[in-house]
Amino acid sequence: MGSSIKIQIVGYKNSGKTTLVSNLLKAASAAGLRAGTLKHHGHGGRIDFQDENKDTGIHRSAGAVVSGVEGEGTFQLCLDQPVSFSRLVRLYELLELDLLLIEGFKEIQMPRVVLLKHDDDVELIRSSTNVLMAIAWPSFSTEQISPVYPVYKLNEKEQYINFLMDWMKGRNL
Repeated sequence: MGSSIKIQIVGYKNSGKTTLVSNLLKAASAAGLRAGTLKHHGHGGRIDFQDENKDTGIHRSAGAVVSGVEGEGTFQLCLDQPVSFSRLVRLYELLELDLLLIEGFKEIQMPRVVLLKHDDDVELIRSSTNVLMAIAWPSFSTEQISPVYPVYKLNEKEQYINFLMDWMKGRNL
């Protein structure tokens, strides 16, 4: 497959994004799909590579803007320069995945799942385009939204996972 299906998972801090991504990865893997993830580090600051005293860290300290290490079928890449979202996605496309789950990057508008935890989160869904579905916590009153997309409760895990898997199948996976 030349181009992977991309699903964006957005929500505010502690809304369940990583849990949803993990559940979708398990379902995709069980269905035989090659899936990858791309997460936005939304907590501010640079990412800590934790390899300063290793060869790759030494390479970067000496001036390399990109360093990689491969061993026994595992590969890690560290890029120490600004990279646009579109270039990151292009990099992932080289990996010939069936599915790319994108966690965060709220300013990007892709087919997305919106997690709604608090009533204030309504602004996130109102500013979203291309919403596949919403998942609402019990603390969120769904009367605030008049959706043209499915809205599931947080505890309806099987239903929303099945919805997303069916959506992907409709995209010719």
